[in-house]
Amino acid sequence: MNGNHLIRVCGLKKHYKDGAIKALNGVDLEVSKGEVIVIIGPSGCGKSTFLRSLNLLEVPNEGHIYLSDVDITDRKVNINHHRQKVGMVFQHFNLFPNMTILDNMTLAPVKLKKATKEQAEKKAMELLRVVGLEDRAGAYPNQLSGGQKQRVAIVRALCMEPEVMLFDEPTSALDPEMVGEVLDVMKRLAADGMTMLVVTHEMGFAREVADRVIFMDEGVIMEEGTPEEIFNHPKNERTKSFLNKVL
Repeated sequence: MNGNHLIRVCGLKKHYKDGAIKALNGVDLEVSKGEVIVIIGPSGCGKSTFLRSLNLLEVPNEGHIYLSDVDITDRKVNINHHRQKVGMVFQHFNLFPNMTILDNMTLAPVKLKKATKEQAEKKAMELLRVVGLEDRAGAYPNQLSGGQKQRVAIVRALCMEPEVMLFDEPTSALDPEMVGEVLDVMKRLAADGMTMLVVTHEMGFAREVADRVIFMDEGVIMEEGTPEEIFNHPKNERTKSFLNKVL
């Protein structure tokens, strides 16, 4: 195995209803450190199931997922230890409504990484400064806009100092004018060398930021390539049909 591969996925399958629904039907993928991969495809094609499988929020029926050479699908592996290396940002922000923004951000580092409260707060404030929300540290989630909440969700994941960040349609629940502020944070992360897998409908972001674009349908990777290859010269008829509808 190439020592530069942070993630390696082999023959991943996820079935529901005794195999009647094949959400993932044999996915293979290698992700290098620092690579930004954007996953596109129609609703129900398996994109989110695949992303959620990468930290076993969805447990595959078959196949293997290697994170830093460790097979996290092995039942003997401490999955909670490996989840700390994988930050995840969802469509909805999943912030604790009864806690301040600062408390939302420091909870996991203190509980899971055994950071002191002072260490965790220092790191959280640095990250809030980066996304322009330092002045909102004492606010509660319901006092923030959708875009602000999603920026907090991103930096909350970064407080755990993950090796890879997974984004599952992070802008799809936002009002259009708030999308840009979240994408700007993600672009900055990519520029800083964070390994990222992003499920999104934002084709402009995919064109600008992705190292590789993956088109999924029917639970498999139909086509992958650079943004230039996928958007300007798609080979697969299904990819062409999809892009004709969304571009």
